[in-house]
Amino acid sequence: MAEDDIERLLREVAESTGSGSSTGPSSGSKDVARQAETSSTASALRLARSPVGFAVVAGAVIGFAGWVVGLVLPFLGAGSMGTGAAFGAFITVLVTGAPRWISR
Repeated sequence: MAEDDIERLLREVAESTGSGSSTGPSSGSKDVARQAETSSTASALRLARSPVGFAVVAGAVIGFAGWVVGLVLPFLGAGSMGTGAAFGAFITVLVTGAPRWISR
């Protein structure tokens, strides 16, 4: 008898919160997992849109491009080219800021 009352209460709570019809405890855990995934995606997007996050991403991309160019050019080391490009891009983005289209 107590289990019937619990199931009825769970259905009422699901209807009042708008989560739809729940078939059991597994649907609740799916909702929690979906919310956690959405919040982690939103926090990663927020970090990438921040000035420091954008500077890190720009430094990594330009550093990789500098490393590739250093592999091709003679008399220049790939490691020093990549490090210099990454450091230069990081500092430049920190000073000038991210483009306006990033903050939209």
